[in-house]
Amino acid sequence: MDVMNDSGIIRTIRRNISARRLRREDGQTPTEYLMIVGIMAAVILIAFILFFWDKVKPAAENWSNKASDAVGASKDKKSTVDQ
Repeated sequence: MDVMNDSGIIRTIRRNISARRLRREDGQTPTEYLMIVGIMAAVILIAFILFFWDKVKPAAENWSNKASDAVGASKDKKSTVDQ
């Protein structure tokens, strides 16, 4: 019975050591790297939009109007697949 408990404890210790080693070697886990990259991308996107908003706004409005016209025009027609 003690042999079974000892092997379970050894497995748990090995699992804990390998988990700590993964975190210590590079500093961050892959998930943390992805979170950092995502936050950086969001900050860059927000800064770009704020800085260039005067130039981006007319293009965004134009695109939005064309998209809403396309959706409105397709409501009255049946969609068919051309083969």
